[in-house]
Amino acid sequence: MFGSENSSVISVLIADDHQLVRDMIGAFIEAQPDFDITPVPSYDDALAVLESGKSFDVVLLDVNMPGMKGLECIETLVQKFPKTSIVIFSGSASDAYVKDALDVGAKGYIPKTLPFKSLLNTIRLVASGEVFVPSSFLSTAAETGDEVNFGMSANELRVLRKVCAGLSNKEIARDMEMTEVTIKMHMRGICSKMGAKNRTQAAVIALREQIA
Repeated sequence: MFGSENSSVISVLIADDHQLVRDMIGAFIEAQPDFDITPVPSYDDALAVLESGKSFDVVLLDVNMPGMKGLECIETLVQKFPKTSIVIFSGSASDAYVKDALDVGAKGYIPKTLPFKSLLNTIRLVASGEVFVPSSFLSTAAETGDEVNFGMSANELRVLRKVCAGLSNKEIARDMEMTEVTIKMHMRGICSKMGAKNRTQAAVIALREQIA
Protein backbone atom coordinates (compact mmCIF):
# COMPACT_ATOMS: atom_id res chain seq x y z
CA MET A 1 0.00 0.00 0.00
CA PHE A 2 1.37 3.38 -0.94
CA GLY A 3 2.00 6.17 1.52
CA SER A 4 -0.09 8.94 0.02
CA GLU A 5 -3.60 9.71 1.30
CA ASN A 6 -5.09 7.92 -1.70
CA SER A 7 -3.50 4.48 -1.50
CA SER A 8 -3.87 3.98 -5.26
CA VAL A 9 -1.75 7.05 -6.01
CA ILE A 10 2.06 7.02 -5.90
CA SER A 11 3.35 10.21 -4.31
CA VAL A 12 6.70 11.37 -5.72
CA LEU A 13 9.02 14.14 -4.54
CA ILE A 14 11.54 15.17 -7.21
CA ALA A 15 14.51 17.23 -6.03
CA ASP A 16 16.53 18.70 -8.89
CA ASP A 17 18.02 22.15 -9.39
CA HIS A 18 17.38 22.15 -13.15
CA GLN A 19 13.97 23.68 -13.76
CA LEU A 20 13.71 22.11 -17.21
CA VAL A 21 14.14 18.65 -15.70
CA ARG A 22 11.56 19.35 -13.00
CA ASP A 23 9.09 20.80 -15.50
CA MET A 24 9.43 18.13 -18.19
CA ILE A 25 9.48 15.08 -15.95
CA GLY A 26 6.99 16.62 -13.55
CA ALA A 27 4.50 17.33 -16.32
CA PHE A 28 4.84 13.83 -17.75
CA ILE A 29 4.42 12.09 -14.40
CA GLU A 30 1.62 14.40 -13.28
CA ALA A 31 -0.34 13.47 -16.41
CA GLN A 32 -0.57 9.89 -15.17
CA PRO A 33 -3.70 9.16 -13.09
CA ASP A 34 -1.83 7.09 -10.51
CA PHE A 35 0.89 9.64 -9.71
CA ASP A 36 1.13 12.80 -7.62
CA ILE A 37 4.36 14.80 -7.89
CA THR A 38 5.95 17.59 -5.86
CA PRO A 39 9.03 19.29 -7.42
CA VAL A 40 11.68 21.16 -5.39
CA PRO A 41 14.99 22.76 -6.48
CA SER A 42 17.34 21.75 -3.64
CA TYR A 43 18.11 19.20 -0.95
CA ASP A 44 17.14 21.63 1.81
CA ASP A 45 13.76 22.17 0.18
CA ALA A 46 13.27 18.42 -0.13
CA LEU A 47 14.10 17.92 3.54
CA ALA A 48 11.73 20.73 4.55
CA VAL A 49 8.84 19.23 2.56
CA LEU A 50 9.46 15.78 4.01
CA GLU A 51 9.66 17.17 7.54
CA SER A 52 6.41 19.08 7.01
CA GLY A 53 4.59 15.80 7.46
CA LYS A 54 3.46 15.01 3.93
CA SER A 55 4.00 11.37 3.10
CA PHE A 56 5.88 10.35 -0.05
CA ASP A 57 6.36 6.93 -1.58
CA VAL A 58 9.43 7.88 -3.61
CA VAL A 59 12.02 10.67 -3.54
CA LEU A 60 14.02 11.21 -6.74
CA LEU A 61 17.21 12.88 -5.58
CA ASP A 62 19.68 14.60 -7.90
CA VAL A 63 23.22 14.18 -6.55
CA ASN A 64 24.51 17.48 -7.97
CA MET A 65 22.30 20.22 -6.57
CA PRO A 66 22.46 22.87 -3.84
CA GLY A 67 22.62 21.41 -0.35
CA MET A 68 23.69 17.90 -1.36
CA LYS A 69 26.67 16.68 0.65
CA GLY A 70 27.05 13.27 -0.88
CA LEU A 71 26.16 10.07 0.92
CA GLU A 72 25.59 11.87 4.22
CA CYS A 73 22.43 13.50 2.86
CA ILE A 74 21.14 10.25 1.40
CA GLU A 75 21.72 8.43 4.67
CA THR A 76 19.94 11.20 6.59
CA LEU A 77 16.81 10.85 4.46
CA VAL A 78 16.90 7.05 4.67
CA GLN A 79 17.11 7.16 8.47
CA LYS A 80 14.54 9.93 8.97
CA PHE A 81 11.99 8.58 6.49
CA PRO A 82 12.36 4.79 6.44
CA LYS A 83 8.98 4.23 4.75
CA THR A 84 10.00 6.38 1.76
CA SER A 85 12.09 4.97 -1.10
CA ILE A 86 15.07 7.30 -1.59
CA VAL A 87 16.39 6.98 -5.15
CA ILE A 88 19.38 8.59 -6.87
CA PHE A 89 18.21 10.46 -9.95
CA SER A 90 21.22 11.53 -11.96
CA GLY A 91 22.89 11.56 -15.32
CA SER A 92 26.42 11.30 -13.98
CA ALA A 93 26.54 9.09 -10.87
CA SER A 94 29.52 6.73 -10.86
CA ASP A 95 29.19 3.01 -10.21
CA ALA A 96 31.12 3.41 -6.96
CA TYR A 97 28.80 6.19 -5.78
CA VAL A 98 25.71 4.13 -6.62
CA LYS A 99 27.10 1.13 -4.74
CA ASP A 100 27.86 3.26 -1.68
CA ALA A 101 24.39 4.83 -1.84
CA LEU A 102 22.79 1.37 -1.90
CA ASP A 103 24.92 0.43 1.09
CA VAL A 104 23.49 3.32 3.15
CA GLY A 105 19.93 2.41 2.22
CA ALA A 106 19.06 4.06 -1.10
CA LYS A 107 16.47 2.10 -3.08
CA GLY A 108 18.29 2.44 -6.36
CA TYR A 109 19.63 4.59 -9.16
CA ILE A 110 17.50 5.94 -12.01
CA PRO A 111 19.49 7.56 -14.85
CA LYS A 112 18.00 10.75 -16.26
CA THR A 113 18.43 9.20 -19.71
CA LEU A 114 15.82 6.54 -18.93
CA PRO A 115 12.85 6.78 -21.36
CA PHE A 116 9.74 8.32 -19.81
CA LYS A 117 7.65 5.15 -20.05
CA SER A 118 10.41 3.13 -18.39
CA LEU A 119 10.71 5.83 -15.74
CA LEU A 120 7.08 5.33 -14.72
CA ASN A 121 7.46 1.58 -14.37
CA THR A 122 10.70 2.02 -12.44
CA ILE A 123 9.07 4.43 -9.99
CA ARG A 124 6.22 1.96 -9.51
CA LEU A 125 8.81 -0.73 -8.80
CA VAL A 126 10.70 1.19 -6.12
CA ALA A 127 7.43 2.44 -4.61
CA SER A 128 6.53 -1.21 -4.01
CA GLY A 129 9.73 -1.64 -1.99
CA GLU A 130 12.01 -3.14 -4.62
CA VAL A 131 15.50 -1.86 -5.46
CA PHE A 132 16.32 -0.75 -9.01
CA VAL A 133 19.66 -0.25 -10.73
CA PRO A 134 20.23 -0.37 -14.50
CA SER A 135 21.42 -3.68 -15.94
CA SER A 136 24.50 -1.87 -17.26
CA PHE A 137 25.48 -1.04 -13.68
CA LEU A 138 25.14 -4.67 -12.59
CA SER A 139 27.22 -5.85 -15.54
CA THR A 140 29.97 -3.32 -14.91
CA ALA A 141 30.04 -4.12 -11.21
CA ALA A 142 30.37 -7.84 -11.86
CA GLU A 143 33.13 -7.36 -14.43
CA THR A 144 35.18 -5.18 -12.10
CA GLY A 145 34.83 -7.48 -9.11
CA ASP A 146 32.47 -5.10 -7.35
CA GLU A 147 30.10 -6.29 -4.64
CA VAL A 148 27.28 -7.09 -7.05
CA ASN A 149 28.55 -10.37 -8.52
CA PHE A 150 27.30 -13.49 -10.30
CA GLY A 151 24.71 -11.29 -12.02
CA MET A 152 22.76 -10.87 -8.78
CA SER A 153 20.31 -8.03 -8.30
CA ALA A 154 20.76 -5.54 -5.48
CA ASN A 155 17.99 -7.24 -3.50
CA GLU A 156 19.56 -10.67 -3.96
CA LEU A 157 22.85 -9.30 -2.69
CA ARG A 158 21.13 -7.84 0.38
CA VAL A 159 19.49 -11.20 1.09
CA LEU A 160 22.82 -12.98 0.66
CA ARG A 161 24.53 -10.64 3.11
CA LYS A 162 21.87 -11.36 5.72
CA VAL A 163 22.22 -15.10 5.13
CA CYS A 164 25.95 -14.76 5.75
CA ALA A 165 25.12 -12.92 8.98
CA GLY A 166 23.15 -15.97 10.12
CA LEU A 167 19.60 -14.66 9.69
CA SER A 168 16.73 -17.00 8.86
CA ASN A 169 14.38 -16.38 5.92
CA LYS A 170 11.74 -15.16 8.36
CA GLU A 171 14.16 -12.69 9.96
CA ILE A 172 15.36 -11.48 6.56
CA ALA A 173 11.76 -10.98 5.42
CA ARG A 174 11.07 -8.86 8.49
CA ASP A 175 14.25 -6.78 8.06
CA MET A 176 13.61 -6.15 4.37
CA GLU A 177 9.84 -5.70 4.78
CA MET A 178 9.09 -8.46 2.30
CA THR A 179 7.19 -11.72 2.51
CA GLU A 180 8.98 -14.93 3.38
CA VAL A 181 7.88 -16.32 0.01
CA THR A 182 9.69 -13.45 -1.75
CA ILE A 183 12.85 -14.16 0.24
CA LYS A 184 12.68 -17.84 -0.73
CA MET A 185 12.35 -16.80 -4.38
CA HIS A 186 15.42 -14.57 -4.01
CA MET A 187 17.31 -17.47 -2.41
CA ARG A 188 16.47 -19.74 -5.35
CA GLY A 189 17.79 -17.07 -7.70
CA ILE A 190 20.94 -16.61 -5.62
CA CYS A 191 21.70 -20.34 -5.51
CA SER A 192 21.06 -20.70 -9.24
CA LYS A 193 23.35 -17.81 -10.17
CA MET A 194 26.10 -18.88 -7.78
CA GLY A 195 25.86 -22.58 -8.64
CA ALA A 196 25.16 -23.36 -4.99
CA LYS A 197 23.14 -26.36 -3.83
CA ASN A 198 21.66 -24.56 -0.81
CA ARG A 199 21.82 -21.37 1.26
CA THR A 200 24.74 -22.67 3.34
CA GLN A 201 26.87 -23.30 0.27
CA ALA A 202 25.86 -19.90 -1.13
CA ALA A 203 27.07 -18.25 2.08
CA VAL A 204 30.37 -20.17 1.95
CA ILE A 205 30.96 -19.07 -1.65
CA ALA A 206 30.04 -15.48 -0.81
CA LEU A 207 32.47 -15.35 2.09
CA ARG A 208 35.20 -17.02 0.05
CA GLU A 209 34.75 -14.55 -2.83
CA GLN A 210 34.39 -11.63 -0.38
CA ILE A 211 31.13 -10.43 -1.87
CA ALA A 212 29.07 -10.38 1.33
